[in-house]
Amino acid sequence: MKNNIWLVLLLVSFGLACNLGGQTDEANKLVDEANVLIQQSSELETKSSALFTELLGDNLTKAKDLEAYKKVNKSKFDEVISLTEQNIKLTTEATDKFEQASKLEVDDKFKEYLSVKVQGFRKRIEAEKLVAPICKLFLETKDTDTWNKGIADFNTKNAELIKEAEDLSKKADQISKDNPTIIKD
Repeated sequence: MKNNIWLVLLLVSFGLACNLGGQTDEANKLVDEANVLIQQSSELETKSSALFTELLGDNLTKAKDLEAYKKVNKSKFDEVISLTEQNIKLTTEATDKFEQASKLEVDDKFKEYLSVKVQGFRKRIEAEKLVAPICKLFLETKDTDTWNKGIADFNTKNAELIKEAEDLSKKADQISKDNPTIIKD
């Protein structure tokens, strides 16, 4: 009877270990899928950011007639908005995968890492959601005071959100660095 109890306990322990391993494997699979989406999102963000800077940077300051500038560049502004919306969609999908992984039975440090990644991506999504409205404001406004206030507000809020996202990214990187056997980046 005692041997059977030990055998049952051994099988239960083995089953639990396999289950946790299975959850970790499942979490890693979700993270891999999320990383593919993040890579695609990063490419869109690079294109969008470059076009945004082109439109609202030096080219804008050189424009003699703002209404003509808006008209000539309307399709480029539309492209920035479209790229940003695609980026938000991909980043949201990736964030959802990280969040799903964080809800699985995995090591507590891996859970913490995933949770911090989710928070960081949510900040990035929030920052991206500022882009389309500022583009639309530029295209629609005729009043330079309204535009100046809008862009100042955008710059402040965007910088805050990006800083928060970068701080969270650094925190996640540190968790990963401190736990290399648990977190495979």
